[in-house]
Amino acid sequence: MKKSAEEIILVKDWLRFAEENLLFAHSGMGEEFAPYHTICFLCQGSAEKYLKGFLIWNGWKLRKIHDLLDLLTHCIGFDPEFENYKEECLLLNEYITEGRYPGDLPFESVTQKDAAAAIEAAMKIEEIVLRKIDLPSEDESGQLSVEGKDAPVGLDE
Repeated sequence: MKKSAEEIILVKDWLRFAEENLLFAHSGMGEEFAPYHTICFLCQGSAEKYLKGFLIWNGWKLRKIHDLLDLLTHCIGFDPEFENYKEECLLLNEYITEGRYPGDLPFESVTQKDAAAAIEAAMKIEEIVLRKIDLPSEDESGQLSVEGKDAPVGLDE
C-alpha cells in the first residue's frame, strides 16, 4: 500500500513523540528523587503512541482511545503477532490516569520496581512496532526513500 508524504510524516511524528516519552521515562529513573508515578505514566503514553503509529501506518483512522488493550485489539486485526503483548498493555493500562493528577493514586505507592517494569513493557511495545513498520528514511534532500532502494517510496501525487 502506497503512503502519501503526509501519512509518512504523521506516523513519524507519532513515533517521535512515543520515543520522547520513553526517553524521559528512562532519564527519570536516574534522578535522586525519581518520580516513579510520572515514569509509569510516560511509559503508558509511549506505548499508546507507538500502537497508534502502527495503526495509522496500516490505514486506521485516529480515535481518542487511551486503553492499550483496545488499541492492541485493533493492532491484532492487522498483525496477529500483537496478541503476544497483552500482558504489557494490561500492566501499562494501570497508569492511563494514575499519576496524572493528585489524588488519582498515592504516588508513594508506585515503586522503582513498578517503574522499571513499565519501562520494560513500553520497550517491548516499541520493539514490535518499529519492527513491523517499514518506515522510509529521508535522504539529504529531504526526499523520502526506503533504504536499499533507489527510487522514492510510492508517494501518492
